[in-house]
Amino acid sequence: MTRNKKITQNILDLIGQTPLLQLQTITKDLKGSFYAKLEAFNPGHSVKDRIAIHIIENAEKKGILKPGDTIVETTSGNTGFSLAMISIIKGYKCILAISNKSSQDKIDMLKAMGAEVHVCPASVPANDPRSYYEVAKRIHKETPGSIYINQYFNKLNIDAHYQTTGPEIWEQTDGKITHLVAASGTGGTISGVAKYLKEQNPDVKILGVDAFGSVLKK
Repeated sequence: MTRNKKITQNILDLIGQTPLLQLQTITKDLKGSFYAKLEAFNPGHSVKDRIAIHIIENAEKKGILKPGDTIVETTSGNTGFSLAMISIIKGYKCILAISNKSSQDKIDMLKAMGAEVHVCPASVPANDPRSYYEVAKRIHKETPGSIYINQYFNKLNIDAHYQTTGPEIWEQTDGKITHLVAASGTGGTISGVAKYLKEQNPDVKILGVDAFGSVLKK
């Protein structure tokens, strides 16, 4: 293992540069070579570390976010975990609005990470004052010195993957990638990676995966 052979001073330096693993058993009856990008190797255990650090450091550079300020976000869990982790290290307060569809384990973990968690009903429309979107917006407006990450509508979500995940995949495959298969989610990962890969080779095919009944497909 050649990655991170020396001492790392800050856990945030371990975000990105995740391994690409060749799949052997599950693809044994299929033609071609198949690989999995192991985003669980990020310190926050998910791809969301990439957008969290990118958006936060962008706000720091612009002077929007200063030590002691508050980070507010809408999350189903993973982005919240990334933000809570970064907040601990950088000295920010973290307030999260989370859907009650999220597991109690996730909610407990976010609280254990020091986040203030507001559990909101999932059964209401997005523009309902009780929805986790509107709760996060309200908390942001009511909290001086706060920023709202707004991952679902923040172009930096896409940019984070355009600058990191896409180039990593291109380099790790020596530019030979032919297809990218990615979960749709907020759309940030697949959009940012696809944009980069298409610029390198317009023939790369992009396949998005989402849950049955996806509003994206409709």
